[in-house]
Amino acid sequence: MPKTVRYKNLVAKFKNHRFSTPELLNPHEIENFNFDVINPWELWQGNLNAEIMLIGQDFADSESLKNNLQEDWKKEKSSSTNLALIDFFKILAHPIAEISYAGTSELPLFFTNAILGIKKSDIQHMSKPVKNIWIRESRVYLQELIDIVQPKHIIAMGKTAYKAVCGIYGIKPAASMREVTGTKIGLPDGKNLFVVQHCSPLGRVGRSLQQQNEDWKQISNLIKAS
Repeated sequence: MPKTVRYKNLVAKFKNHRFSTPELLNPHEIENFNFDVINPWELWQGNLNAEIMLIGQDFADSESLKNNLQEDWKKEKSSSTNLALIDFFKILAHPIAEISYAGTSELPLFFTNAILGIKKSDIQHMSKPVKNIWIRESRVYLQELIDIVQPKHIIAMGKTAYKAVCGIYGIKPAASMREVTGTKIGLPDGKNLFVVQHCSPLGRVGRSLQQQNEDWKQISNLIKAS
């Protein structure tokens, strides 16, 4: 079955998913989200023949997504995380020209998240740490996305993404993410997993942008050598 058909079927299945915890919404429950994707990030980079799949933590919150939909993705276009990723992917020789959510990029990249639900914009919910059930419920769709796209390389950005990929492949995560940051991990199906710190402002507290830049240079060298 062609990838496009498999992906379309997976999107249709995901549209009907309702998360079991009250903190998460399916993006398709949010008004004006009329896109045939699983995760909003896929509108930026969603090549089903991607060489590299980037997996982040999640896509903001419901109010942020609503505002993005009303303002032509204004917040995403100015996001410091996204701007940093443009620089990082230049290191990997994949120059992303601009932050666009038009779904037209032809670069061999696919962006998605470990948590595919959208957090409700509620102070009580937003302050809560990531729950394992959020990762588990998203994992079935993430696993099939990987199976459809078949990237050569997976980059897990942040602890949550690393944990999600380890769960899919039955790998025990390292005790500290620092142990695996910037290294190549061979997966059972022949793919390569690379782990990086999240490049959000919060992520840069634990690992500076300069340090992260060096991590991505190391990954670039490992990809070239693979």
